[in-house]
Amino acid sequence: MPVELCGVGVPASVLEPVLPPGKEISAHLTDPEGTGIARCRLHVDGKSVFSASVERWEKDASARDVAGPAQSVGPGDARSEDGRFVYSAADAGGRVDCRAADGAGRSVWATVRTTRDGTTEEQMKDLVTAYADAVGTSGACDEVLGR
Repeated sequence: MPVELCGVGVPASVLEPVLPPGKEISAHLTDPEGTGIARCRLHVDGKSVFSASVERWEKDASARDVAGPAQSVGPGDARSEDGRFVYSAADAGGRVDCRAADGAGRSVWATVRTTRDGTTEEQMKDLVTAYADAVGTSGACDEVLGR
C-alpha cells in the first residue's frame, strides 16, 4: 500500500479502504506545468482505479464549482459544515489551505475519485480531508501555481 499519492503523503488507513484488492500497485503523475492541474492515477494490476488531483482555481471558487464538472458530485451530495469539502461515495473535493495561493489571488483544491464499489461517503471524506491537509504542507501548492 502506498503511503503517498505521487509525492504527497497520506495515511494508508484512509487510502486503503478506497482501493480495490490486487497484487501490484503503480502511480502515474501528470505534470502541472501550463495546466495548473497535477493528477495522480493509481493502477492496481494494470487497471486505472483511482485518481487524485491538485488544481489551481480562481480565488472565490467553491467546493461545488471544483467537484461538479470533473467529479460525479452532485447538488444533493454531502458537504462539510464549513463548505470546504463536498463528497460522495465515489468522488470528493476540498479546498487546500495554501498560503501561496492566497498571495497569488488563487485557490488550490484537492480532488479524489475511486472506482471501487462499496466505498462510503465517510471514507471519501476522510481521504480528501487527509489529502488536502497533506497538499497544504507539501510543495504541491507551489507546483500548480507555477512557482
